[in-house]
Amino acid sequence: MNVRPGILSPATRWNWRYIIIYAALLIRIGVEIGRFHNGDTGFSALVDFGDLFAARRVPQLAEVPIYTQVRSAGYDGQFYAQLAVAGNPFDPGLRTALDSPAYRARRILLPALVHIAGLGEPAHIIQIYALANLFCLLVLAALLARWWFPPTDLQNLLRWTGTLFGAGMMVSVTRSLVDGPALLVVAVGARLVENGRRALAAAVLAAAGLVRETSVLCAAAFLPEGRTGRDWLRAGAAAALCVAPALMWAVILAHHYGGGTGSRNFGLPFVSFGRKLAELYRGWHRSGFDLSARTELFAVVALATQAGFLLFRPRLDLVWWRIGAVFALLWIFLGWAVWESSPSAAARAVLPMTLAFNVLAPRSRRALLLLVLGNLTVLSAFDILQMVPAEQTTFGYGVTSHYQSGWWNPERRGHRTWRWASGPAELALKNPTSRTFRATLDFEIASVTPRTVTLHVADARVPDRSISLVGTKRVPERYGPFALPPGDTTITFSTAEPAWIESVTSRRPLTFSIYDFHAAIVP
Repeated sequence: MNVRPGILSPATRWNWRYIIIYAALLIRIGVEIGRFHNGDTGFSALVDFGDLFAARRVPQLAEVPIYTQVRSAGYDGQFYAQLAVAGNPFDPGLRTALDSPAYRARRILLPALVHIAGLGEPAHIIQIYALANLFCLLVLAALLARWWFPPTDLQNLLRWTGTLFGAGMMVSVTRSLVDGPALLVVAVGARLVENGRRALAAAVLAAAGLVRETSVLCAAAFLPEGRTGRDWLRAGAAAALCVAPALMWAVILAHHYGGGTGSRNFGLPFVSFGRKLAELYRGWHRSGFDLSARTELFAVVALATQAGFLLFRPRLDLVWWRIGAVFALLWIFLGWAVWESSPSAAARAVLPMTLAFNVLAPRSRRALLLLVLGNLTVLSAFDILQMVPAEQTTFGYGVTSHYQSGWWNPERRGHRTWRWASGPAELALKNPTSRTFRATLDFEIASVTPRTVTLHVADARVPDRSISLVGTKRVPERYGPFALPPGDTTITFSTAEPAWIESVTSRRPLTFSIYDFHAAIVP
């Protein structure tokens, strides 16, 4: 027998204050995603293409301007985006473009729908694919507010934000992955099961398996409504329908492409989780909890809370418990490939568990701490949203900047971006056209110790600029205009004064920092 949670009365009235908060959070997400937009490459920064795979891209992308990280392998979204561009999962170009064609092509449904929406035009497909996660988040936000977490009180606000703005969804949105869209389809399928529309629910959950193959675990939603043999037959048929398309598709892909990767995604129970705890412990002793460590600490606590609640509070009669429990078991077996790095893939790998937890967590003041602990990754949301790729920045006419030798990784606070230099440092402007432009540089520069920094542009035929820095005050600078011919133009920042050591723990040698570098390009 399926029993709906029955948390809220249908007559529950929405509170206009919480409606405003819901809307404000969605607007804020839209604003943050807007920061990924570039005038020349659109929203392709959200897909996270890396130049280490650039030479292997499908031929259809040869003429499409794409935001590409330099000296980077990029992230998984670039492979699903190319599936969408190709349209045909058996396109010969995918054998080299994808890191593992049989593995990536299992998740074919979202790329196929995007290909159709983009009418087969590669430039349009890339933009649509980049924003597909944001679209799915907005649809899911509306459905959650309508079905389970209406804007009526603080409890629903926590559950709604915990599902939508936790690390799992935020990583999926900012890296154009399939996890967020899969959760949307799972949510629709689970609601249909709750409403007794089991045949349609099985078809929807089967589609979820083609968005992300682990969604087939939602076959656990189909429990017999009675105890007769016919009830068991119906439940088994619905579960089989849920699993069959993804299974058959995986067999077809294995026959065509051979085996796929993904074996490191799973391991012995709790082994990788324990390894993550040990990593966090060592990091805490070494340098405290920095941003990346905090992000992973929040994920460890939140996911352990969710899994523990679901596994130790069984409610076999509830659809969402059955779905949540099976993903909690999956969480126990997650491998190191899912837990490594920051933000790790763990939170997005078990997104249905997060939604199940928020639907089922007790509604009482005493249980408020449980709800907060289970949704701690919300504290990482805007840090993840601000991880705009900064290895390559595209200015007007397709001119890009590339940080070369002498720079540390980019750092951010709010909308400001900067890089520290370890000594003399080089930055290149690349003009991809056959025309010569005029470039003017705008940036701010600062140093902790007094020093003079000299700016030199190779072959620019303009005088070098000497910049005196005293104290920590940022100094605004404008340099140019100077000629920018086709190809690379190297900009050198040099200083004679020695570097200072940042701290006892990091031991980074630092000389000066460049803030918000921008190049204005004109014909």
